[in-house]
Amino acid sequence: MRPYLDGLRPVLGIVFLACYVWQTFAPDSIGTDLFLGVGAVLFVISVPWSSAFHRAFVLVAFAALGAVTFTGRFDFADFLGGMPTYFGIVAVLLVLSMAGYPIQAARYEVQIRALMAALTRRGVSVKATAGVLGQVLGAVLDVGAFVLIDVISGRAAPKERLEALKWAGRAFSFAPLWTNLNVLTATTIVLTGVSYPKLLAVTLPFVLLGLAGTLLFAQKAGGEVQEMPQAPLDRGAAAVLLYPVVLVAAVALVNVAFPGLPLTAAIAVTVATIVLFIAALAAVLTRRASPLVRLGHETRGSLTASHSEFALFGAAGILVLSLQALGALTPLGALLSALPTVLVAPALAVIMGVGFIAGIHVIPMVLLLNAAFPLDGGPAPALWAAALLLGAQCTLLLTPFSSAVTMLSRLTGLHPLEIGPRSNLGFGLLMAVAAMVYLGLLTLLLL
Repeated sequence: MRPYLDGLRPVLGIVFLACYVWQTFAPDSIGTDLFLGVGAVLFVISVPWSSAFHRAFVLVAFAALGAVTFTGRFDFADFLGGMPTYFGIVAVLLVLSMAGYPIQAARYEVQIRALMAALTRRGVSVKATAGVLGQVLGAVLDVGAFVLIDVISGRAAPKERLEALKWAGRAFSFAPLWTNLNVLTATTIVLTGVSYPKLLAVTLPFVLLGLAGTLLFAQKAGGEVQEMPQAPLDRGAAAVLLYPVVLVAAVALVNVAFPGLPLTAAIAVTVATIVLFIAALAAVLTRRASPLVRLGHETRGSLTASHSEFALFGAAGILVLSLQALGALTPLGALLSALPTVLVAPALAVIMGVGFIAGIHVIPMVLLLNAAFPLDGGPAPALWAAALLLGAQCTLLLTPFSSAVTMLSRLTGLHPLEIGPRSNLGFGLLMAVAAMVYLGLLTLLLL
């Protein structure tokens, strides 16, 4: 059964993405119904082959839905109106999984290795270089950046490969604080109503100081580097470094030019357009169809392997909407509303962190918070946004439920608890203290 259903996933996925674009520009059309219908089908055929955690999460969501139905509070219109938000997140994640296509070409992998070799020859340790790559490539590839770093560090310094991946993860944890290509960041911007420039203004000082300190400690950690194959640096090296910046800037420009378009939709449309343009341009310049064929293969692979995304966010939508209908989020909203305004930001950060460690993914967590305590109603949207992102950043490497820890565990063969909390407890605690101090300064400045 699974091979047959997985064979259908690419076709259903393309229809799903097409309907997402349709319902984005025509929200009251039949495109919305098709989007929800195809999304529901993909959700159903995803759950049986997702992880045990995702299946348990789905079970909890349906238990909540059963309680709503049993108490007579089920409103089909409310559920139908709320689910596009959650399936929209899946659509953006599927598009972002293809964002790294241009710099995953063979010639750019060679250039990444050449960049690393050039840095090591100038005295930069392999751990610090891995941290830089974790931040730069992670802005576009998300946790997929670890795969490239694993290959490169394994060739440059086999004995330091594990430590290089740890430092890459630590540097990567700062990326969600600034890049609008991160779905948590985009969702936070939409829910709080903060502008992207304002978000950068309040988070970049923390990112720059924290990243500089992280890379400094990574450099001090040293590491033995073997001789790497010589490869000349050319314009491809600059493209590797500039591509993430160009992509982030393009999304920001589209968001400014079309303020009525949700940021998540702007990300999906912009990234898809740029990736298709690059693939088509490469095909024209090389006079070969291989760039387009490779993009097709990567797209098919991404859609076929999307079980966890549909299971997680489909279940998150059911759970959040059910808890809203039951009124279960009211006490949390009342608690946050009763707090003095100066304590709301730290409370939001703590709730985000605790929820993430307890097993709730950060995006459903921020949606749950918004359902209980509307985040766009505060006196300082930028402060609320910074608190949510900092709460997630501090615990990103401390919870076995994060995609970063899952990917690092897969690459290293270590248990998620080993590569996550045990390896990064000190780093996470240091970031938590720094985040609370920084939120205190922001509170003084913004309230």
